[in-house]
Amino acid sequence: MYRPWMTFIPLLSLMGLLGPMGVYAFNYLQIDLGKAITALSPFWQSLLSTVKFFVFMVNRKKIVELVRKVWSWTLEATEEELKIIDEENKGDARISLFYYSMVNITGVLAALAPLAIAAIYALQGRNFMESLDAPFKAEYFYDIRASYMAYILCYTWNVVGIHYILNGALSIDTLYSWCVHNISAQFRILNLRYRQMSEKFIAHHAAGNLNEKKFLESLTSCVNYHRRIIQMSERFSEVYKGLVFIKFLVSCLQLACLSFIIPLGGEIADQSFNLSFLIAVTTQLMLYCHGGQKIQDSSTSVNEAIYEYFPWHDMSINSQKILMLTMIRAQKPCDIRGIFFTTDLSLFVWVYRTAASFMTMLMSMEDK
Repeated sequence: MYRPWMTFIPLLSLMGLLGPMGVYAFNYLQIDLGKAITALSPFWQSLLSTVKFFVFMVNRKKIVELVRKVWSWTLEATEEELKIIDEENKGDARISLFYYSMVNITGVLAALAPLAIAAIYALQGRNFMESLDAPFKAEYFYDIRASYMAYILCYTWNVVGIHYILNGALSIDTLYSWCVHNISAQFRILNLRYRQMSEKFIAHHAAGNLNEKKFLESLTSCVNYHRRIIQMSERFSEVYKGLVFIKFLVSCLQLACLSFIIPLGGEIADQSFNLSFLIAVTTQLMLYCHGGQKIQDSSTSVNEAIYEYFPWHDMSINSQKILMLTMIRAQKPCDIRGIFFTTDLSLFVWVYRTAASFMTMLMSMEDK
């Protein structure tokens, strides 16, 4: 961090809001479940952003080492391999841009919704000041409607907290996506090297000038490269497993709260914020699940590439043994773990199904 104060001032502001938001939700839990859940939706995201920051800081040296290693590998790439890396990073940029847009739209709506609602009420003849509410529903230690200055102070406090939630999520989550796509690029580069090696083998074998020793050396080089990528994948999973676990632990509650609030109806500004929030949370969840699935698919593709590229009937027993051992290892996918589970697209479906169960429970409580 080049300017730590720009991190810690918003972080402390957000941490100061967690208590009042939790108290507000608890007080309304028995009185008005809708209001309680409305407060809990941003509460879970605020708590998630705060915890993720501290987990990230604990692992910061490992993450920096991982990023530098990925970057250093790019310097070793050939022109054709750089095209693969470029293609993967462009794909990452498209995903991250959509996520960035949804997160910022949600933040802007969260900040503007209370002002828009109060302005509509004022046009209908109600008192503007009495209609004002804070972006975060919370039990503040003073009356925020006592004066315009009191409300401005509370509003600024909320906006600074929103600023941290947005940038805290974007920085950690998009770095995860960048690492995933660059590790996937390394598996694709390995497949490219096997294809190039196969083409050379076929050409030299047809010409009758095949050098078995050089071919075995090339195979050994690819095997070592494969091992290096696997070690990096395992290192990446080890570094991010705490963050992934926390993310999926909270996601069920977030999705359940948002899915419960939207059908209840309300002001258009609030509904727009809730819908945008739901899309942003879903995109964040998909980013993690898609990343885990991408690593799995990329790692197992090595097995298929080796089987398809090489003319097995023309190869020596030693060469076949080396390739078969590599294929056996490639059949075991590399994955991103969240301590107790593996991150993939099936987990995305599981989270939504669990969130639906929570939502059903909340609806039954609301009916009672």
